[in-house]
Amino acid sequence: MKLNELVEIKIGLTLERKKANIASTKTFDYMALTLKSFTNSNGLEKLQSEHFIANSEIGAQYLTNENDVIMRLRSPSQAIFIDSNNTGLVVSSLMAIITNIFPNVLNSKYLTHYLNSKYIQNQLVKNTQGTAIPMIKTADLMELEINLPPLEKQQKIVNYIDTANQEIDLLGKLINEKNKLKTEIFETIIK
Repeated sequence: MKLNELVEIKIGLTLERKKANIASTKTFDYMALTLKSFTNSNGLEKLQSEHFIANSEIGAQYLTNENDVIMRLRSPSQAIFIDSNNTGLVVSSLMAIITNIFPNVLNSKYLTHYLNSKYIQNQLVKNTQGTAIPMIKTADLMELEINLPPLEKQQKIVNYIDTANQEIDLLGKLINEKNKLKTEIFETIIK
């Protein structure tokens, strides 16, 4: 089944058009996703965002909603899942908003992991356009074939990946703590 048969895909807002300037009489404060938001995609923490001051109100179609999947269109492409902690963020035109996902057919987190898989990433690289800044076309994103196991199996896959990500985070913290301890012990010994 193709992705466009299961979801709605739209492009984010061109932020420059809405950016407030000195002459703006009224301003609106938002938090906006940036390309840096995609560095931590395991969904365990609040996404990185930056303050954005708009010259007018931004339409709801450009704001994140729970269970949306946001796809970075600029290379390297990556998808992030929007949970309840990350709603109401402005999405820029460098990203696609995958929304209206049928929850009885496709698990949003499964879709996020699927889009981040090497299999899909290799397909997207083949279709990437541009030389200076490679970009994915939304038409190529819409045409992606989705391997759609039963919903129960999708949930099992999501649970496994979430648990693995938690373990990876814990191991990373353990490594950092071990390095600090090693440094402190060495510093104590040489004094």
